[in-house]
Amino acid sequence: MNTIRAKIILTFTCLMLLSLAAGFWSIYNFYGLGTKVNNILRDNYQSVLAAENMMKSLERQDIALLDASEGEADPRASGGKFWENRDLFFYWYNEAVRSVSMPAQEPLRDSIRTAYGLYAVTADSMRARLDQGAFLEAKQYYYDAVRPVSDRLRNLCLRLFEINQAAMYDAMPRTHAFANQAAYGMMVSSVIALGLSVIAMLWLTRVFITPAEQLTERVKQIGAGKLDLKIDVLSDDEIGQLSREFNKMTERLKRFEQINIEKILSEKRKSEAIVDNISDGVIMTDARMRILHLNPVVTDLFAPGAGDAAGRPLADVIRDERIVRLVRACYQENISPEESRPGFLEFENEGGLYSFKPRLTRIVDSEGSLFGVLLVLQDVTQFRELDRMKSDFIATLSHEFRTPLTSINMTVDILNQGILGPLNGRQKELIDSAKEDCFRLTKLARELLQLSKLESGKLQVKNEELDVQGVIQFSIRPLQLQFAEKGLRLQIEVEPGLPRIVADEQQISWVISNLVTNALKHTDSGGTITVRARHDVNAVLIEVEDTGHGIAPEHLAKIFDKFVQIKHVSDATPGSVGLGLAIAKEIVELYGGRIWVQSAPGKGSTFSFMLPLPVGMGATA
Repeated sequence: MNTIRAKIILTFTCLMLLSLAAGFWSIYNFYGLGTKVNNILRDNYQSVLAAENMMKSLERQDIALLDASEGEADPRASGGKFWENRDLFFYWYNEAVRSVSMPAQEPLRDSIRTAYGLYAVTADSMRARLDQGAFLEAKQYYYDAVRPVSDRLRNLCLRLFEINQAAMYDAMPRTHAFANQAAYGMMVSSVIALGLSVIAMLWLTRVFITPAEQLTERVKQIGAGKLDLKIDVLSDDEIGQLSREFNKMTERLKRFEQINIEKILSEKRKSEAIVDNISDGVIMTDARMRILHLNPVVTDLFAPGAGDAAGRPLADVIRDERIVRLVRACYQENISPEESRPGFLEFENEGGLYSFKPRLTRIVDSEGSLFGVLLVLQDVTQFRELDRMKSDFIATLSHEFRTPLTSINMTVDILNQGILGPLNGRQKELIDSAKEDCFRLTKLARELLQLSKLESGKLQVKNEELDVQGVIQFSIRPLQLQFAEKGLRLQIEVEPGLPRIVADEQQISWVISNLVTNALKHTDSGGTITVRARHDVNAVLIEVEDTGHGIAPEHLAKIFDKFVQIKHVSDATPGSVGLGLAIAKEIVELYGGRIWVQSAPGKGSTFSFMLPLPVGMGATA
């Protein structure tokens, strides 16, 4: 009895034996009730049925005799009915004899036998007269001799019927009493079984369910962090053993928690020391944009004298609206951190200009719900200064290149025209090669100068309403000869009613021309280049699609970087220095647009750029 298995087996064995005893008692009572009802049916009901059928067969015999005495019925048919019902009478008489159990019925049975013998004699006498054709005499004989015997016999059968019917009525109270007794006994046994079942259920609840519920409640409380709870050990079975082991587990958990808390606090202090001493600014907010942590870089720049800002709303501590908008945008689920951050943020403090590159990270819990946002302001002041110095150097270098390059170009042209004397074939080849190099250097100097102006914001641009189709036509007109020489097909697909854009025609035309030129360079003879323009959501989308060599996936991420060239093995002429797409990207982003490429080796490329429409711009050109 010290194990749960033994307790459960003993309990259910007792309940099973109790159920079997109640079932056998019920079967015994039902069997006794069925026996009494069967005796009543055997002793009395069969006699009632036999008496009733004897009267019916006697009545049909009288009818057969009367029909024959009228002279209208067929004597053979009437005789057949008479003998058929006589046999039925004897059959039911024998049934009544077999079912007679009361002594009072035996004289009545003998009287019926004697009376029917007399009825048979008188009926035979009447049938003899009928056979002689004396119908009137036979009919009179029926009323004088046969009918009185028939009535007396009918009364005897009725008496038998009434005696057995009365016996059935007398047996009903005894049957009801026995049934009530059986029902009472079954009810008592059921109540006893129910009571014992309730007692067993309560005992099982106290022994198993209540300790299990207490254990479950303690587990929930311990899961909530209350490790100082104990469970009372009330038995030596498995529940008691589990309770003892559970108490030991809580003791170990409590010790582990103390150790872990010390480790967590140590790691927290280390992390805070690292965060507080890095040169980058760190801002961490919770799900309600309340500050969890600011490092000294952020405090010195944006919240001097804020003190302990933990728990305060970000907008109350950080006065720079750009940072607040940046963090708030990251909380929107439909905006990724990459889309919500600008390229750089510049701040002026104590006469110095600082540049930071923001990096936003959403922090989610195990269920995927937003826990907070981490903003890291990476200090790129030195890199931006170096970039400005590089841009200035490139701009100066480009200016310095242009004067000697112009002089060299003029010299090469003079020599190539033979003004200073004729050239032989070898000299002509050298002059042509020098001319190509001068062209490349001039193009490089022009692109470097344009890129430096774009990066420094010194490029002077005009903002004018432009018809997109006209800009496309203007961009590709100088390239028509190259299409014809290389055997390429050019298609222009411009959506009707395209809105006008506001931009500098020269700059946008340069972007389109550069993309088409690249497509010309990397598309074999017989290919197709398609220039498309269509209306997108609040923007105009321009695409340049070719059927050329395509670009490998590993090059797609850096295709718009400076000095990146993707050359194909079949390129017969030297390419550019790799500034065209970088300049195109700077121009498109200058107008708030974006540029991208979709390509696969052997399947061609599609360069696309999108320019936003001004607010209120009409939908038609």
